[in-house]
Amino acid sequence: MTLTLVRLAFAGLRSRLLASALTVLLCSAAAATIVLALEVGATVRDPWQRTFAEANGAHVLANVASAADADKIASLPGVAERDKPIPNANADVLGTTDRLQLAGQATAPHVNTAIPIEGGGQPAAGIVLERSFAEALGLTVGTTLRLATTGDPVELTVVGTAVSPSQPRYPRRNPGLAWVSRATLERVQPDTDRWRWTEAIRLSDPAAAPDFAVRAAGAVPPSSASFETWQDQRESALQEAAPTRLVLTTYTIVLLAVVFAVVAILVTARAGAQHREIGLLKAVGVTPRQITVVFALESAVLGLVAVVSGFAIGVVLAPRLAASSIATMVGAPTIAMNPWHLLVAACPVLIVLIGSAASSARRGTGFSVLQAIQSGSAAPASRSRLGRLIGRAALPLVLSLGLKDLVTRRHRATRLAGAIVVTGAAVVFALSMQANLDAQAADEVSDVPRELPVLVYTLDAVLLLITVTTLIAVALLSVRERVREYGVLKSVGLTPRQIASSLISAHVALATVAVIVSIPVGIVLYLTVYGIAGGSPEDRVIASWWSLALVPIGTVVLVVLATTVPARLATQIPTAEALRYE
Repeated sequence: MTLTLVRLAFAGLRSRLLASALTVLLCSAAAATIVLALEVGATVRDPWQRTFAEANGAHVLANVASAADADKIASLPGVAERDKPIPNANADVLGTTDRLQLAGQATAPHVNTAIPIEGGGQPAAGIVLERSFAEALGLTVGTTLRLATTGDPVELTVVGTAVSPSQPRYPRRNPGLAWVSRATLERVQPDTDRWRWTEAIRLSDPAAAPDFAVRAAGAVPPSSASFETWQDQRESALQEAAPTRLVLTTYTIVLLAVVFAVVAILVTARAGAQHREIGLLKAVGVTPRQITVVFALESAVLGLVAVVSGFAIGVVLAPRLAASSIATMVGAPTIAMNPWHLLVAACPVLIVLIGSAASSARRGTGFSVLQAIQSGSAAPASRSRLGRLIGRAALPLVLSLGLKDLVTRRHRATRLAGAIVVTGAAVVFALSMQANLDAQAADEVSDVPRELPVLVYTLDAVLLLITVTTLIAVALLSVRERVREYGVLKSVGLTPRQIASSLISAHVALATVAVIVSIPVGIVLYLTVYGIAGGSPEDRVIASWWSLALVPIGTVVLVVLATTVPARLATQIPTAEALRYE
């Protein structure tokens, strides 16, 4: 029996290529977003580790109020290597709103050294900028930087750029970091009482860094020091991917919702098309549960193919999404490819896919054998209150006919509308995100990785492609199911143009209602994600009304384009053949 069920599951697969391709595309996109969310942070782990090793990074980095406190910490048991404490002070960059933390080096340190990237590694009479700060402000070697002081401004020449494993990307870590000589620091901030001191320590047991930080905190006055272990430094570097992971998680939920709706539509349509075959299977002893297994089995296999392809896509794209971290490390993000991520991606995708297929199959097989044998296809649902309301409304004939057909299959219409609502909400989310970025001052450095907007637009394009393909598939299903009705309509005098218009106008009406609903849904989605990301309520910006108005207009255009070809097919069937169609 098992072999028979497998054969039944894939019988006639060639006739369902569009539905199968749509299922694979949608599930691949969902799996890829899950894998990207898991992999994008891990891709910078190896580059950061190489940077830490090359810089002889500090296992514990202490920021204290005095050099004497730094010496106390360095004298604690477990210290394997240390440098003389380095004084630092903050300074404003004139002509901008940016600030710098200046580290005043008397000699080149041996622990947590700045790794030269361009130009000289030692500041001498100039200044060495942390690379992400230099890139954010467009500063290059040879540029003159003016720093505010209590007296006349100090002008320093940028002699080089460098990276440090303890400094995340600017402006996520603000102020930025720069290295100057001790003499230059005294010129910028002559009041030594306003200096802070940094002590970089390497331990004989790196794993004991958190315990050492606790002991060090007890050796100095309370609340006068802060400590950063190497684990904290690595976590800060990995947090560069946090906004990307949040967006990917949001779109994963969106895509899984679309998966459920679209697969339910396709499975219900297949069950309706095989109405008589299902009845015959029941007649020979196949149970409704086994028939449900047939539908779920096909969906599961397509889902597995999609998950594998989505995993491959996610693994390859993850380093590209983490490209902004290059500014703080000596190497580019690498492919992590954790096999466990394949399993993690497969679980939600397959659960949603199989659950949608099984629930739709059970609903589509709930009829008697006699009913199936007497009819060639599943009868449309009885007229609902909405259908009666449409009949009483003073609507144009073609629109009334199309809407009545949609509401007789209300589950399909509801799921299609749901997919459009979710897709429209994602577009509104992208428009609001772009509006927020555009509202920033021209001289303000954005904390958003430059790859993030591209990712959002790409995911929106994928959603739009899936929705348009779903509209085409649903329109084709409507044409196939109504062939005989079209023949009757032609025989009573309706023109081919009117028949085509009935199909197009009904889908346009459904999409218009759905996309109007999607606008507030998208705004709520944006505000929710913005709040989770820690954005300030005063700084958030929602897309302008005119850009939001383009969403319904664009949706109508896409719906018309997607349903035009199926509508033409409906008008090309000869009336005699349509009346004999079963």
